[in-house]
Amino acid sequence: MNIQNFQDRSKQKSPTRIYAPGARNAAVMIPLVRLTEPFSKSSESFDLKNAGILFEVRSIRIGQGGEICFPGGRIEPRENPEDAAVRETAEELLVPEGNVECIAPMHVLSGPGGSEITSYLGAIHGYRGTYSTDEVSRVFVLPVPWLLRQKPEIYKTEYRIHLPEGFPYELIPGGRDYPWQNIPRTMYFYRTDEGVIWGLTAEVLYHFLEWLRPSLSC
Repeated sequence: MNIQNFQDRSKQKSPTRIYAPGARNAAVMIPLVRLTEPFSKSSESFDLKNAGILFEVRSIRIGQGGEICFPGGRIEPRENPEDAAVRETAEELLVPEGNVECIAPMHVLSGPGGSEITSYLGAIHGYRGTYSTDEVSRVFVLPVPWLLRQKPEIYKTEYRIHLPEGFPYELIPGGRDYPWQNIPRTMYFYRTDEGVIWGLTAEVLYHFLEWLRPSLSC
């Protein structure tokens, strides 16, 4: 293949992201419900000052059981992140996909093991407090204005590189003294009467609230 042929073939190509082996990309929904009743029973538009965010508590029968999270999960092959967020929300909360409105994409965060988590702001219409007991032990709602008033505990951490036994130090400049760079990570903790929100859920929540704050203060 000569350069011209390569250029012609490459015109339709976009950069391809290479993920770490075993990385599982996921999508989550930040689901809004109305606060005028315990759960939303209307398809009317949401006023964020009178809306709440619905959270799940993971079933103890699945990984990270007992932790607070948003609806969401793995992006399946040939599925885009938005569709995955809507599908997972509908499955976990036992509502029709048509009742899950995706309002806007929010952020893409790096997760453990080199994965990416894409978050979306959404609204659940006609929700009556249902959920799949296979994955969820309970749900609760926190008002958006209350969440905006909370100051999370913030900790600066880092992921350190762990090299396996037998690593070929002799093949790299500096050998064992090579200046490896650790990966910085900020962790957020929200204390609530329903439990502590932390980890990726708290990170998604923090960035959403910071994005939202200027709009509600206008």
